[in-house]
Amino acid sequence: MTIDLLLDEGFGLDVEAHWGAGFLPGRYLPGTPSWTWPELVTPHLTGISALLDLGTGEGGILANLPGLPPFTVAAEEWLPTVPAAAKTLAPKGIRLVVCGGGQDNTNPDGPRRVGLPFRDSSYDVVLSRHEAFDPSDVRRVLKPGGVFVTQQVGADETASVRALCGLDPKAEVWDLAESIRQTEAGGLTVTASGEERPASTFTDIAALIGYLRTIPWSVPELDRDTMRSTFERLHTQGHLEAVSHRFWLTATRAH
Repeated sequence: MTIDLLLDEGFGLDVEAHWGAGFLPGRYLPGTPSWTWPELVTPHLTGISALLDLGTGEGGILANLPGLPPFTVAAEEWLPTVPAAAKTLAPKGIRLVVCGGGQDNTNPDGPRRVGLPFRDSSYDVVLSRHEAFDPSDVRRVLKPGGVFVTQQVGADETASVRALCGLDPKAEVWDLAESIRQTEAGGLTVTASGEERPASTFTDIAALIGYLRTIPWSVPELDRDTMRSTFERLHTQGHLEAVSHRFWLTATRAH
């Protein structure tokens, strides 16, 4: 395929309707860590009565977890994915709440956002998969003894795709150590964690551009015309290698 056709495809993708780069199957190949989300979450579902999932997206990952409690609530901020989430979650009896997301973890000292619209001490388990979170607000809605489980995309992933494009890395720190620091500063106790950086692949520049358009805050320089020479260089390389930066932790509210 010619470079212009690939540019047309990458910049023409409806990334709002298909958030998360799932729109080019087989062309964006994220690295796979040694753990899975169900493996992290399922051990904490036994015997609980209430669960909250932050940033549920289109709802499929939550809906496919085994052993969800009778009262399961999904929260989502991104309006384009809400119809798909409602369609997926309603048959499972999962309640969907449209509300603001958490604090930007890469800027923890920035302006505070409105807190989660849930009562204090309401949930046995709170989940956050690839979603920003405010640890103090998570602690507030957790019951005493409750568990928080999160998997995050680390800053090294953005740094790797910026490097592909010849851009300077952003001065962001978002890794396991910083996540633990924020979580414990918010009043939770981290009990387990892990971090890996497996390789990822973009088979062509359309896949890369589509991915970059889902993270506009990380690559604000993205522009078809001004980056034309960069795309021409990358097009000649064929497959493009980057990094998938993933980390996770579990934490508890003691009292």
